[in-house]
Amino acid sequence: MRLPHSLHWRISLAYTVLIIVTMGAVSFYLVDFVRDAFLMDLRGRLQREASLVAESASGIVGTAPDGRRLQLMADDLADIIDARVTIVGIDGAVLADSSEQSGRSQNLRRREEIRQALAVGVGGALRRDQTSGEEIIYSAVAIRRGGEIVAVARVGVSTADLQSNVNRLVTTISISALLVTALSVGLGYVLFRRTSRSVQLVAEGARRLAAGDLEFRVHASSSDETRDLADAFNSMANTIRSVVGDLSSERNKLTAVLDTMADGVVVLEADGKVSLMNRAAELLLDVGASETVGNRLVEVVRDYEIQQTVQKSIETGRIWQVEVELLPSRTFLSAIATPLGAVDGTTEASGVLLTLHDLTRMMQVETTRKEFVSNVSHELRNPLASIKAMVDTLEDGAIEERSVAVDFLRRISGDVDRMNGIVNDLLELSHLEGGFAPLHLSPVDLRHLVEEVLEKFRNSSGAEGLEFLADLPDTLSTVTGESGKLRQVLVNLVENAIRHTAEGKITISILDEGRFQKVRVADTGTGIPREHLPHVFERFYKVDRSRSDGGTGLGLAIVKHIVQAHGGEVGVESEEGVGSTFEFTIPRS
Repeated sequence: MRLPHSLHWRISLAYTVLIIVTMGAVSFYLVDFVRDAFLMDLRGRLQREASLVAESASGIVGTAPDGRRLQLMADDLADIIDARVTIVGIDGAVLADSSEQSGRSQNLRRREEIRQALAVGVGGALRRDQTSGEEIIYSAVAIRRGGEIVAVARVGVSTADLQSNVNRLVTTISISALLVTALSVGLGYVLFRRTSRSVQLVAEGARRLAAGDLEFRVHASSSDETRDLADAFNSMANTIRSVVGDLSSERNKLTAVLDTMADGVVVLEADGKVSLMNRAAELLLDVGASETVGNRLVEVVRDYEIQQTVQKSIETGRIWQVEVELLPSRTFLSAIATPLGAVDGTTEASGVLLTLHDLTRMMQVETTRKEFVSNVSHELRNPLASIKAMVDTLEDGAIEERSVAVDFLRRISGDVDRMNGIVNDLLELSHLEGGFAPLHLSPVDLRHLVEEVLEKFRNSSGAEGLEFLADLPDTLSTVTGESGKLRQVLVNLVENAIRHTAEGKITISILDEGRFQKVRVADTGTGIPREHLPHVFERFYKVDRSRSDGGTGLGLAIVKHIVQAHGGEVGVESEEGVGSTFEFTIPRS
């Protein structure tokens, strides 16, 4: 049978066993003590009675040879003292005996009490009677006459009454012991239950505290030490709640800082497992939250250089840095691995803080700057070289030939105009990008602008073989913008379409789309290869750099910035050999 495991049950059982053992031992001791006391008292009484019998028989023994008188005395005294009275001669012969069952022929000289009485004057014994089978206690006193022992007076009584009294006493003691035991066990159980309840409340409080219930408090029902335990627990709970609150506040601050950082932060354990990664790092590494924490870095980041940098930092306890390019996203990162919990160069780190700084924008700016310088140099080099050559020719004597000189001067003027156009476009683009060219917004009728631009190109030279069409709705609301800037957008888009369309048609259409009007400029020219579409609005970008079409490479970039300044967007669709469609949106009035 399994015993209960609760504290109050174990204490109650131990307490019960202790009480039962103690009461049992006390009961056995009391029974033996009382029995011995009764026996001692009975022996003393019997000795006194035996002395009385001896005194009464001292004047009779030896005066009546037939013993009739002695027997009557023994019977009378036996009735008075309610005991067996026996007169025994010095030779052991029974002279008189109040017990009818006793035979006169017995010789009692060898009986212990008789021997003691004959020897010292007084004797006693306790034995079971062979005739009746009862336990008898005897007391014997020597009968003297003239200082000599002439006989022995013996008094005997059964211990049955004594045992009955002892049994009653044992019963009383047993009942008392059981009552005391029951009361003690009950009282102990109540006390232990009460104390155990307080301990259980503290244990329950500890479990709920561990489960995150920081508001739970223990209310002690007693005023003993368990109240001190409950008060100590509540004080601890208050402290833990305060500490957890502070930690939670700090964690929230740290989380807010990490989540709003532009730099990626990754915390790694010594075995390479990711224990923390902020949102910026997830975006830079193009991974999801479920793929990071708990996984190894080699499973999250496939870049070998970053892995090696982290490993070196762990092994050497030093800061390592590397710049890498992640493919296929072509993201440029500066990765700095800082050891955690290590003295520089003396021990292996317990972890690594990996900081990721996005260099993509900086690299793009640097690439754009280089391309800009290269493109400007390229665009200006050809007209400057042409001007230089023609000036040298004129200096060498060609100026004397009027027709040649006039032609060269015309060409020089054209190249200067071209360079001036590049410079003007660059200045305008710079003003647009820097926000130095504020717009003067007003309601604008795009239908009127489209018709005006198309009419201009229909009447211009260099547009032979092209058909200019307009697809305009019957009713069209106005837009909010600067008329001159929007006209420049349309002119740039049409000029771009003319440069790439030898023959065919160029169509301008307008669509109402919610809060915006969308303008589309479609041509049936050569089209743009798919790989060039993302770059057509970049400065100086030309799909076919071998073509000499007179463009500066800045027209579409200017279109993009003017449209964005109006709050719209630009886009392009094209199919090589079929044609291209450029479109932009402008907010409606």
